[in-house]
Amino acid sequence: MGSLGWPYLLALVLLACAQLFLGASLWVLSVLLFIAAAALVPLTRHNWRVSDALYAIMTVYFGSGALLVKTLAGQPVHTNLDVPDLSAGYLLLGFCSITLGYVLSHAVRGSSRAAEQLRAMTSHAPNLVRFAVPTFLAGAVFLFLQTQFRPIAVQGGFEPGGFGGFGTFYPLLPLGTAMQAALVAGHPRERRHRLVLGIMMLIVLALTLADNTKRTLFDCLFVIALVFLVHGARVRLRWVIPAVVSAAFLLALVMPAVQIVRTMADVRSTARIGATWQVMRDAGFDPVRLTAEADRIATGHQLAWRDSYIFPLAWNTERFTMIQPIDLVARGLDEYGTMGGADLWRDPAETLLPGFLIDKTLANAPDRIAWHYGFRTNGSIARPVVGLIASSLAAFGLAGVLLLPMLATSLSFLALDLLGGRLAGNVWGAFLLSATTFLAEKEVSTTLSFFCRSFPFLLLVATALLLIGSVRRPRPVRVIPINGMPL
Repeated sequence: MGSLGWPYLLALVLLACAQLFLGASLWVLSVLLFIAAAALVPLTRHNWRVSDALYAIMTVYFGSGALLVKTLAGQPVHTNLDVPDLSAGYLLLGFCSITLGYVLSHAVRGSSRAAEQLRAMTSHAPNLVRFAVPTFLAGAVFLFLQTQFRPIAVQGGFEPGGFGGFGTFYPLLPLGTAMQAALVAGHPRERRHRLVLGIMMLIVLALTLADNTKRTLFDCLFVIALVFLVHGARVRLRWVIPAVVSAAFLLALVMPAVQIVRTMADVRSTARIGATWQVMRDAGFDPVRLTAEADRIATGHQLAWRDSYIFPLAWNTERFTMIQPIDLVARGLDEYGTMGGADLWRDPAETLLPGFLIDKTLANAPDRIAWHYGFRTNGSIARPVVGLIASSLAAFGLAGVLLLPMLATSLSFLALDLLGGRLAGNVWGAFLLSATTFLAEKEVSTTLSFFCRSFPFLLLVATALLLIGSVRRPRPVRVIPINGMPL
């Protein structure tokens, strides 16, 4: 990873020069550059852990993402913000709190024996051959059941009779994909491993369309890239370039088509596969036409953002520009005030408690924050990306910005490092990173919900792998010399 430091620094310099040419606010630009440059800390490390990678990803969401998006749009970084200087100030303080949590987690972290055992077990090719396909198929079956039986959103609530518990087993899908990708990375000449991985990705594509979510495809593509990265796999252009081009073209077609099919309320489950194909066919498989139609639907829908960081463009990149939701909250603090800590515990409580003890709705903390500060229609449920700093600001104002990000990240980084261990050659670590990367864009309440529900399941999977590994561990063979003669 250390070799990426200089190219990354050069890219930041070029983006800064472009923004100065566009007339960017020096204060906002300096804050974004400072946050983006913080990625150089983990980039210069050689023994990466999950916390190093997750911290580097956070610098993209809070810093370099805004620099890149605004530069590509030809706009200064301070435009389309109501209170840019104040928002940049909150952003800087919040990210300093995140950085303090990162530093604290490194000060107390230690090597976990279980993590090293998981690393060794998932680096053993026979184990990968035994577990990759069954693990993937188990995850695929549970995700398919989730598409069939999950609750349907109806006017801010759940349609009666639904069951969403099958989604708990979703991590098995990317775990099986990671194991198979490790076989491809370790044995690039074995065509059967590449064939199996290709079949897996076709199943993932079908499940993505049936579930009508983008995350499934993104997660599996991301974990494959991570596995190749942590293994230091040699880039073979003869099949890497076609794979990358195909993936990019597929995303350009599938992502807007998925967005369009979401408006078809009567089309559910496997019928969405045919509907998505028909949408792409009607557009002549033209990514430009599909994107334009998806943008038209998004901008005309009542749940769309009333403000955009790159208005009048619609690139669906808001999650990578976290200064935007901070601005949306900061500009409304004087009028609406803070919300307190109730929303921090509401989502974890709904995760832990059964329905007869607490009323459950599809609305979560980001929805309630958006209603409170008026940047979403009151009562609409769309789960906007608000982020760690903006949600902390909404909860307790400046005090929340200074304390909550540090507490959330220090505990998260420490727990993930203890379970994941070193990333080098670590299939389990790459999977764990892919399963938790979304925390970089999530709020305090969502992070707490993850550790209440999803993290225990990851612990259960890790325990199962360790138990299986201990049972199947080969016994040492004792060699006895014959007549005292050495063998």
